[in-house]
Amino acid sequence: MAYDVLAGVKVVEVAAWLFAPSCGAILADWGADVLKIETPHHGGDPYRGYFHPGPVNPTIELANRGKRSVALDLSTAGGRDALLRFVADADVFVTSLLPGPRARLRIEVSDIRAVNPSIVYVRASGYGTRGPEAETPGYDAAASWARAGFADFLTPPDSSQPIPPPGGIGDCVGGLTGAGAVAAALYKRATTGAPVDVDVSLLHSGMWMNATVLMMQANAGPEGSQMRRMDRRASPNPLVNSYRTKDGRWLWMVVIQPDPHWRSFCEHIGRPELIAEPRFADFHARMEHNTELIEILDEVFASATLDEWRERLRTFSGVWDVNQTPQEVVDDQQARANAFVASGVEPGPPLTAVTSPAQFDNVVMTAVPRAPEHGQHTEEVLLEHGYTWDEISALRDQGAIL
Repeated sequence: MAYDVLAGVKVVEVAAWLFAPSCGAILADWGADVLKIETPHHGGDPYRGYFHPGPVNPTIELANRGKRSVALDLSTAGGRDALLRFVADADVFVTSLLPGPRARLRIEVSDIRAVNPSIVYVRASGYGTRGPEAETPGYDAAASWARAGFADFLTPPDSSQPIPPPGGIGDCVGGLTGAGAVAAALYKRATTGAPVDVDVSLLHSGMWMNATVLMMQANAGPEGSQMRRMDRRASPNPLVNSYRTKDGRWLWMVVIQPDPHWRSFCEHIGRPELIAEPRFADFHARMEHNTELIEILDEVFASATLDEWRERLRTFSGVWDVNQTPQEVVDDQQARANAFVASGVEPGPPLTAVTSPAQFDNVVMTAVPRAPEHGQHTEEVLLEHGYTWDEISALRDQGAIL
């Protein structure tokens, strides 16, 4: 089910919600043994109870598949000693705790490196480790969506409210960033012996996703921003635009270099007379008369249904695609053929999952591992690290484990 590119790598994760745990989930997908440390109290990771519409919790599955869960109270002497025993033979330590809690629990870099000098230490934060907001908590909608400029740029000027985030995009990109950074850090350690600290943040992840807009703004020059919210009726290249079909669906034409495709486009939409029309004969003419062409294309695309356009544009030489619904995406034949979507392994309620976006050696994940139950592997992991049953019972009596 998992790949083997990180086989033999052991990860200890002290984190909750989606951002840092999604990093651990990707590492598990790549073959690492990931120990998820959860508090024994209040049901463990609060994300377990955040969104649970049915027999399976899709968000917990996304963030924690393939891991082993250990319910451990790090505020107790026994719980912290157990964590340090896990860390002693680990390769990577991942945490999303803020500096204050990290210091109180004594799991800062110096504490962890005291028992494992070569470990890769990963901090996942909302706003970075420096500056006045280094200790400010952050979630995706605040740090990646609002603070990074997505909401402002995507919300139309005449809208009565900002566009809400789709949920988790900064978390998932940040988690993927963290996993890639871990792989790079492990390579450096393997080639130089040097330990590596890794920092990833939601704000930085959001800014990276929005980097085209931000860099256009930052380098705008005296004439102002080069990147503006685009009214589809004024697109300078009408072949890079959205068009509504007869049945109310939307197509996206993305013909960035339109001249080589202009003849093919006109033939496929049934308007060959436009090929030599002087107003639209080349890129510059179409740019000058863009509004006129968009009005024509609005009428053309509104004359047929989505299915009809799928068939008519099937052999078009340029790039285009459909605004799909979420259900259409998870049912997409191309996504299924490439195992971008897979089922959860049995046993368990039916699960459809998005696989992590990297594949190795032409192998696909045909089934996705399940997320562990809260504390499911506590005894198993303790036994692996030399605890006896009597010692495990004592830890339970102390409240250090579930």
